[in-house]
Parts: sequence; structure tokens; C-alpha cells
Amino acid sequence: MATLATASLSVIALAAAAAPAAADCWDSDCKDARAKAWAKPRFEGAFGVLAGGYSVGPVGGAAVGLHVDGGMRSGKLALLGEYDFLSHGQSAYEYDAPIRGVLHRVGANVRYSIAAFGGRDVPIRGDIWVEGGVGNQLVQWYGGGELSRRDLAFGAGGQMTVRVGKDKPNYVGFYYAFRGLVARDPTYKADAPPTCAGPCDMATGPSPWDTGAFFNFGVVFSR
Repeated sequence: MATLATASLSVIALAAAAAPAAADCWDSDCKDARAKAWAKPRFEGAFGVLAGGYSVGPVGGAAVGLHVDGGMRSGKLALLGEYDFLSHGQSAYEYDAPIRGVLHRVGANVRYSIAAFGGRDVPIRGDIWVEGGVGNQLVQWYGGGELSRRDLAFGAGGQMTVRVGKDKPNYVGFYYAFRGLVARDPTYKADAPPTCAGPCDMATGPSPWDTGAFFNFGVVFSR
């Protein structure tokens, strides 16, 4: 009994000693420290899926593929490099001999969180962000031929990130976004006559730009 009583007193003493430390983790100083931890520079990466539509001159249609990015985040600002791989082109249901190919794209983006929620009282933070960047595309057609061109990228999205660990935390979560690409149409001719490509009340010259619009979602991680 004496041994049991001694052990019980030891457990109570340890619990009493640990209680203030645990309680301290919820005072204002600790909350401020947790909030500041999110602002420290750290590596951030993500991998996910792109699904949408893409055009190269007169060849357009559905596009789907993979997206990978990585770089440095500091607070609400992130500088990221990215690689995209897409299968794209005309639909076999609409064309007897569809033109199809793959797209390799490398780029650099600046991402800024216009709103952030959480991270202070709970180890979970939500971000709503916008981004913009530049890239270079390499289009390879299955039937032969390649096209290289520069583009502009823009987007908006959100992510939820969970902090795991205290002294040297890791972060993991998921994101979802809308992304757009704009590139020069390789078939554009400045002296092309005005025309109506669809119902219109005034003929104009063709657009010099190709566009792509995608949903992008996946997993984000950092440390």
C-alpha cells in the first residue's frame, strides 16, 4: 500500500507540474507565438490535378493532367516554381481524325493570401489567395511537330493547412483553385480581315490570344 501511495503521489505531482505548462499553451503569449510560427519562412510544396480546357490556335478541347509546385512561403506571401503536364486536343467524339498532343509547362508564380483564418486558437489555418506568374510551354503533337511559347498565368484559390508538431512543426493540408493561362496564338495574322466567327452585328479581327481555364486541386505540405 505504501508503494502504491508513493506512486500515486508521484503521478499527481507530475500531473500538477505539467498542468501549468499545458495551461500556458492557451494564454495570450502562447497564442501570439503560434500565430507568429505561421509567418516564419518555410518550404512549401504541392501536387495535384488540373482539369479544364485549352487551345493552341484552332485546336482546342478538354485538357487534363498533373500539377506540381514548390518554393518558399513567408507569412501570406509565397514564391513558387511549378511544372504542369497535360493531355489536350480535339475530342474523338467530334472529329474523325482528332489532333491531340501533350503540354509540358514550367513557370514561376507569386501567391498572396488576401485573407487568413485560424492558426491562433487552433493548429489549423485557412487561406484565400490570388496568384500570378509567367511560364514557358512546350506542346508536342502526337502526329508530329512541337511548339514552344511563353505564357501568363493567373488564379485564385483557397487552402486549409494543419500544423503538426510544436518545436519543429510540419504542415499538411489540401487546396483548390481556378487557374487561367494566356498565350499568343501561333496562327494569328495582324492583317487578317475583319470577320464574324459567330452571330454578330460588327465584324472584327480574330483574337491574337489563346486561353486555358482549369480547376486545380490537390495536397499541400510544408516544413
